[in-house]
Amino acid sequence: MKSNRIFLLICIIYLLGFFGHALFVQKTVYGDGIYYYSWVRSIIIDHDINFANEYAHFGVNTPGNKHPIGTPLFWLPWYAQAHTIIGGTGYEFLYQLLVGFLSVLAALSGLILLYRLLARVFSQTASALATISIALTTNLFFYGSIDPVNSHAISFLAATVFLSFLYSKNIPPFLTGCALGFCALVRPQDAVLGLLALPKYTKMFFLGAVLTFSVQLLAWYALYGTPWRSPYLTGGESFTWWSPNFFNVLFSPTNGLFLWTPITLLATLGFIFWKDKRRVWFLALFILEVTIVGSWSIWWQGASYSGRMLVSTLPVLAFGLSALYGKLISIGLRWKSILLAIIGPLTIINILLIIRFLLRT
Repeated sequence: MKSNRIFLLICIIYLLGFFGHALFVQKTVYGDGIYYYSWVRSIIIDHDINFANEYAHFGVNTPGNKHPIGTPLFWLPWYAQAHTIIGGTGYEFLYQLLVGFLSVLAALSGLILLYRLLARVFSQTASALATISIALTTNLFFYGSIDPVNSHAISFLAATVFLSFLYSKNIPPFLTGCALGFCALVRPQDAVLGLLALPKYTKMFFLGAVLTFSVQLLAWYALYGTPWRSPYLTGGESFTWWSPNFFNVLFSPTNGLFLWTPITLLATLGFIFWKDKRRVWFLALFILEVTIVGSWSIWWQGASYSGRMLVSTLPVLAFGLSALYGKLISIGLRWKSILLAIIGPLTIINILLIIRFLLRT
């Protein structure tokens, strides 16, 4: 299997999708992307974190900024460098194009890292097929190419980096903890990825995670006067832990993960074929992530293509998918047959659903 050529094709598809959509609508910043982008623009251009002018420009009226600071921090160095060259107001299309392009690169980098991570455990063919599936048949295709100015492409990369560090013998626990802390900086719910590190917890791991996440505590302190005031808990939203909408998150006709992205259901079932004690932790993590989303008062996740808040679980589900493909190969199914029978049709379905979603929003 010539995986290098296939990965090159995926890169081309993602970039064409991004630039084609961005040039068509003449913007990349909208929806929740406004709030992430406002962090960067306000810090670099205005040298403050007063978002009133950014919100006025984009036509939104929201107090504070509940969106975490991890994604803006990922964009910030490159945005700052670009500003010294462009010298504009920070709203121009070139600025927006830059942050979107950075997120596309994050998604593509995450896919490359994911393949290398999977190939440590499974065959190269099974790992390549799983990575291709994640790239083309899941909602990463949408949030890593069409609508990348959000946290999801970055959360996918962050989760993949954390898993790569966690299962590497050469990465110090402190850096692995920092990787987990950054996952939480991008999306606080992803702090639960630390569940996978339970057998390996050390003081240095914990220190790295806390120090990295402390940046978010400082941001909350600067905005609200206290580091402990998460706007997800104090802004009128709530969590009902004892009655989560677990089934709806997975099967809702609006954006249920399993219904809109059926490869994730196959990946979950694929853990049956992974004879490794880690599968229990991986499944427990996925269930916990779904429970967190389902417990939220806005469990449908707003204008969401498939279950967007579960994009960070895709690197975890890729292990189950690799195990499934490995099993199919072991019983005599060729990789070309898997491409034609599973990945190809689900890619077409994904593209059609993306088109439908774009036409309706």
